[in-house]
Amino acid sequence: MLGQVKNNKGFNLLELVVVIAIVGFISAISYPNFSAWNKERKIRAAVKEVEAMVRNAIVQTERGTFAYVQILFSNNVNNLKIESRGMTMASLVTRMNDGTDAWNTAPSERCNTAAGNTGSDGNYWDTDNVSTSNEIKNAVYTIELKDVTTNFSGERAAAVCFAKNGKFYEGSEALAFDTDTGVPFNFINICRRSNLTPVCEIGFPAAVEGDICPDAPARLDEKIALSRVHWNRFGNVVTSRYVNKFAIDPGTGEKTWQCDENNLEYIYD
Repeated sequence: MLGQVKNNKGFNLLELVVVIAIVGFISAISYPNFSAWNKERKIRAAVKEVEAMVRNAIVQTERGTFAYVQILFSNNVNNLKIESRGMTMASLVTRMNDGTDAWNTAPSERCNTAAGNTGSDGNYWDTDNVSTSNEIKNAVYTIELKDVTTNFSGERAAAVCFAKNGKFYEGSEALAFDTDTGVPFNFINICRRSNLTPVCEIGFPAAVEGDICPDAPARLDEKIALSRVHWNRFGNVVTSRYVNKFAIDPGTGEKTWQCDENNLEYIYD
């Protein structure tokens, strides 16, 4: 008895072309959404790292490890580098009791961004001193974020400093809202880094905790992925995200990016 003839047919050329075309069409539609999601994912992950870094530094003042701490930001073409440094209570008391010390004569210079001399003592920050115990040095951290940037650039380009219970609270360089007094901005902007975006396309607000419009996107089908890490002198740390808003002309269907004082919005996480 003859066995049943099997009808094993593969794809012909036309069917294969149709399948490839369908897959390509679906990929073309979904890629922009995936790309936008991936950008936002990287920014959110970086924001959480910055938030944790700031929060940890402030906690060190509450524990008594340091009397005064600094969060130092450097932003170059490769990464956004964030370091913490600390001053012990003994060092702070010595400075406060010295009427000639810059701590008393120039409060705007308290959040000093200068690099310490490697392998020596007498540096402004105790964590830069060679003789400081490992227990103290291990209480500070450094992180480097390659996928994100901020709205200023340069080595040791900005810093914000905290003390227990908000007793001292200063900023320096790009994070000094008032360079004469050292009053700091209460946040840092975080956006995606690319070859075309070495710094976030956003200016500095006119207020310590003010919001400001980012520059318009190059294409109206793009969204601005901008987040912030906020803090205050009492150690509260939160994050927020910029909300993109567009208007559609009912007559022409044209899309217009909206960002002004009436449409500006950041959502707190």
